[in-house]
Amino acid sequence: MPTKTVSDKIINLAAFNLNLLTTFCLIYSTRSITEVSEILDVTPPSISHALRKLRLHFADPLFIRHGNTIAPTVFADDLYVKLKQSLEIMSDSVDRSKKTNHRETVVIYSPFSVAIHDLSGTVLKIKEAKLNYKIKYIETILGIPDAVGLLNLRKADIVFSATPVINTTLTSILFRDFTPVLVCREDNPFKKTTINIDELKQLDMVSHLTGDEMIYQRKQSLLATLKDAHIVFETNSIMMLLTLLSETDCVGFLTPEAFTRYQVLFRLRQLTPLFSLQQINVYLVYRKEMEKKASFMKLLEAIKGS
Repeated sequence: MPTKTVSDKIINLAAFNLNLLTTFCLIYSTRSITEVSEILDVTPPSISHALRKLRLHFADPLFIRHGNTIAPTVFADDLYVKLKQSLEIMSDSVDRSKKTNHRETVVIYSPFSVAIHDLSGTVLKIKEAKLNYKIKYIETILGIPDAVGLLNLRKADIVFSATPVINTTLTSILFRDFTPVLVCREDNPFKKTTINIDELKQLDMVSHLTGDEMIYQRKQSLLATLKDAHIVFETNSIMMLLTLLSETDCVGFLTPEAFTRYQVLFRLRQLTPLFSLQQINVYLVYRKEMEKKASFMKLLEAIKGS
């Protein structure tokens, strides 16, 4: 499995006790070792020990006794300015529950190159219900894990899958079903509104690449029926698929929602097959543990309602 390059700076930080930096900032702010020990609920000697470690690391006294208090050195002044903002950003990043303006990200994967779900409507319902979520939508590409892998590895929170998922840690709901729509451009030389298998074999086809196993099987089953079909272009990009369909004499399959949404914009028309097409089921899959969060269940209802 390929690994990402690890930052040398992060490696250096891993070897350093970051708690020492928070202790330093508290000492700088309070000018009192005793007060810091009370804030952290530790003994004053332990704070003094942490300060000694910092002095050795930075080769600077950091604080100098001045009457009944301590005064920072020039180096300590500069260090505090650099650390304060960074540590506050880190605090905000790890504090997931206290900020009312923090929007929790829900990652949604889908193998469908066009929305078989109205996520635009979902966004409006999120706003209406004042749910503190933002959605990161990722169209499934080739070579990524299946729904079980995506969810159990915490790479996704919701996965739309054409394959029903049976797993003790996951919930799989039948979201909807659809039959693919065969389309071409309005001024395609093939003028008929219906088409049989022999006629389809004579036309060039564009095909959509998908990472979903069930959709791939449905596609292979159709190609077995067509046998000598002329597939001249394959892509996992919906925009490229629509462009080819609108600018060439190729035909191809879309979801009904895609045809409705892009028919006018790309000047497409529907061809009615004189042969049967297999229906595709769409399942909404998520981790069962998410059912404990009332806000997530409201988000789920918004998605299903849309």
